[in-house]
Amino acid sequence: MSQTISQDPLYRSRAEIVLEVTFAILVCLASVLGNVLVVYVVNKYSEMQTIPNILIRNLALTDIIMATLNMPFWITSVCSGKWNLNQQWCEVSASVQQTIVLASLLTMGLIAMNRYMKVVKRTLYIKFFPSKRVAWLYFGFVWLVSVLFATPPSYGWGKINFDSHFLLCSFNWQEGHFSFVILLAGFFDVIMFAIFYFYWQIYQTVKESTDNVNANVAQNGVGAPRFHRTDIDVLKTCFTVVCFFLITWFPIALCTFIIANGGYIPREVAKVAVYLLFSSSVVNPIIYGIMNPQFKQAFKKVFRCGRFGNGNEDQSHARVVAVITHPKGN
Repeated sequence: MSQTISQDPLYRSRAEIVLEVTFAILVCLASVLGNVLVVYVVNKYSEMQTIPNILIRNLALTDIIMATLNMPFWITSVCSGKWNLNQQWCEVSASVQQTIVLASLLTMGLIAMNRYMKVVKRTLYIKFFPSKRVAWLYFGFVWLVSVLFATPPSYGWGKINFDSHFLLCSFNWQEGHFSFVILLAGFFDVIMFAIFYFYWQIYQTVKESTDNVNANVAQNGVGAPRFHRTDIDVLKTCFTVVCFFLITWFPIALCTFIIANGGYIPREVAKVAVYLLFSSSVVNPIIYGIMNPQFKQAFKKVFRCGRFGNGNEDQSHARVVAVITHPKGN
């Protein structure tokens, strides 16, 4: 055992290495399988090809790119405890990773804005999301912005090296250009604040609608809140999205902030933060896809566990929830 520890740059035991590599591989495989399934059902069924679902498919495509182009470098570094290629590949890996991370974050913000406009600002929805083609144009814009914000270190604005704590090639938060740190921090803060704001406004709107319906029922003494079940699903979805967003993204953001300000992060903490960040690619198809009644029915059809739209009650409920949580477009 001692020989194994001495050979590892991070002085890990064989059991620790096996455990870390196994978990990293599972995260990668789960990311690919879950997101491929989301892309498949959207492409296969015409009724799934709505504007919100196209945005969800684009997020799934981003996660697939993360799992296939970036996670393998991470897995090999977790296995060896070091970067196995030259500095040029390190810079390429860091740029690709940063681009995908920003694209994923921006796409989640775009999905939140889409839902916000459909539920809270209906008059603006048709202006910003008039067609499916516009949704694809937004996706192209997301990647353009992500590349612009992720690649400056390749042009000399900042430094890239292998971080033995994160086991990733990334921007040097301590020795890099502080102006670039401020730029990225401001970018992340704006997008995160926007996501929280959009879902908070959705929550407030749905809650107010529920309270009005309940008050009307209580006053008239007849009927029942027709959308009570739907409202609960909407609130659960909003709560789940925000919670998992915080769990998977906040730790890595906090770690980089502490490091950029001269602080120290233990390797175990950094390791967990990276695992959580990559786990967002596993969580996304769950909270954006599986929690959507439309996707549930489509998945059942794929696995032959039921028929798509089986039962009038399930169809009605799926349509109502989809309008609010994953609103349909043209």
